Amino acid sequence: MKGNDSVLRKKVLVEINEDFHQADKLNEALDSGILVNLISCCREQDNVIRELASRAILKISNTEKGRVTLVSSRCLAIIANLFDDDQTQIRHNAYLCLINLAQYIYGINSIIDNDILRVLVDKLVAEREDEILILILRLMNILLEGDLATSLMLNTPVLERLNSHLTASNWEIRKLSAESLGSISYNEMGKRSTIEAESIPPLCNMLTDEIYEVRASAVRALASLA
Repeated sequence: MKGNDSVLRKKVLVEINEDFHQADKLNEALDSGILVNLISCCREQDNVIRELASRAILKISNTEKGRVTLVSSRCLAIIANLFDDDQTQIRHNAYLCLINLAQYIYGINSIIDNDILRVLVDKLVAEREDEILILILRLMNILLEGDLATSLMLNTPVLERLNSHLTASNWEIRKLSAESLGSISYNEMGKRSTIEAESIPPLCNMLTDEIYEVRASAVRALASLA
C-alpha cells in the first residue's frame, strides 16, 4: 500500500476489502501488521484511498481478533480523527467501527481513555448530516449504559445539546436524544443535572409526538426523572 502509484494502491485496497469478507483471511492479514498501513492510508489526501482504508478498518472491527487488535494498537484516536473528514461515507465508517467496539467493555474503556466522549458531544453540534448524527447518538447511548461515561459527559454541554435535538425533524434523532437523556438521568447526579438543564418540558411535549417510538422514549426518560 506504499508508493506513489495511486491507481495500484487503490487496486490493492479494493482487493483487501474483498478478502476481508472472509474472517480467516482477515485474521491472517492482521498477523502481518496490515492495520498500521491502513491507518496510514487514513491520512492520505485521496478521498478514495481514505474511504477504502476506513472501510477495511470497519471490517476489522467486525471480528473479535480485529477488535482486540484495534484496541491494543492504540489507534482509536486516529480513527476518531475521521469524524472530521469531509466525506460522509468515511465518517460513517469511523462511527460504525466505534459502535462495533462499544459492544464490549474493553472497547468502551478504550473509547473513554482516548477522550472520545468529549469529541462526540462536540459533534452533536458540528455534524450536519442526519444519518451521521444518528450514528453519533447510537454510540453515545451505548457508552451511557455505564456509569463512568455518564459522569464524564456531565462535565460537557451534553444536556443542552441533547435538548436541542428533541425537536429535530428526523424522528430517530428525537428518539435517540430522549434515550440519551433517560440514560444520563438514571442516577441521582444525572437526574439532578437533567432537571437543572430544563429537559423535562421538551420531553413532556414529545408525549404527543406522531411517532410511537419517540413517545415511548420520552415516557422512559421522564420515568427515570421521577
